[in-house]
Amino acid sequence: MIKRPITYTDYDGNKVTEVFYFNLNRFEWLELETYTRGGLIKNLQDSIDTNNLKKTIDLLKKIILRAYGERDSETGKFRKTEDLAVEFSKTEAFSELFYDLAYNEDKSKEFFMGLIPQEMREDVAAQVGKVLPPPTSLT
Repeated sequence: MIKRPITYTDYDGNKVTEVFYFNLNRFEWLELETYTRGGLIKNLQDSIDTNNLKKTIDLLKKIILRAYGERDSETGKFRKTEDLAVEFSKTEAFSELFYDLAYNEDKSKEFFMGLIPQEMREDVAAQVGKVLPPPTSLT
C-alpha cells in the first residue's frame, strides 16, 4: 500500500496537505495486466519510450484510479469503489498527483512499482528484466 501525502491548492487558494492511499491486490494487478492489450507493463514502458503522451496519460489515469481507495482509521480496512475513484478524479489532489507523475518519470516508476503486490514482484521483475526496488510508502 502506498500512503502518499499530496499538497494542493484548494478552491479558496489555500495550500492543503492530505494523505491518500493507493493499493492493488493480486487480482486487481492481474486484471490490469491481462485486460490491457499487450500487457500493462509493456504498454506503459512502450508509451514512455515512444513519448506517446496520450497513451501514457490513459494508462497512468487507469492505474491511479484503480488503486485509489480510502482507509478507515478505526478498522484499518481499505475501501475502493468506482464512485470513490470518480470522485477522487475530480479533485485538485488528483490533478496534482497526476501532474507530478506524468512529468517525472522517476516518480512515476517509483509509484507504479510500489503498487505491484509483494507476491508478484518476482514475476514482474522477470518481465522487465531487472530487480525491482522494495516497495516504499512514498511519504
